[in-house]
Amino acid sequence: MSRRKIVLLGEIGVGKTSVIRRFVLDRFETTYKGTLGYNIYTSAIVGVGPNQSETLELLIWDTDGSHGDRLLAQKPVVQGTSAVLIVADLTRPRTLATMAHLARSVETGLPGRHVHLILNKSDLLEGLTTDAKTLTLPAELDGLIHPIIRTSAKSGENIQQAFRETANAILRRGL
Repeated sequence: MSRRKIVLLGEIGVGKTSVIRRFVLDRFETTYKGTLGYNIYTSAIVGVGPNQSETLELLIWDTDGSHGDRLLAQKPVVQGTSAVLIVADLTRPRTLATMAHLARSVETGLPGRHVHLILNKSDLLEGLTTDAKTLTLPAELDGLIHPIIRTSAKSGENIQQAFRETANAILRRGL
């Protein structure tokens, strides 16, 4: 079994920790408890790779969100990183602009790494009118070629898929 490191970035309160906890522990906490610095989680993902026969152990770095670009300059955080998942909150459009900025920073600071954009909190769109559910991505996201997936850490929607797609991309690209 091989091991790879991934880092989650995004503004404070977008649900980075909740996304990780849903993936690793299949749990969702309703109380907010911010991350200080970073936490590291480990989880094995089975059935990935070209023949869906490999197991990949993921070292998942959960960052506190207060540092943004400065995290990319910190060697302990980025050294050995194979992929970066950038999380935004669908209910807070400003976080989408931050997502685009972080994606471009990763492209520059960590060239060649896999980047996956996660639009979290899709469960909060339930019950809204169709017009309110329609998400217009900010112009800052134009031109980015990274995969984008809508998730809900609360319901678990697409959480496994996001990590599975990331694991497959890491193996496919030899990262």
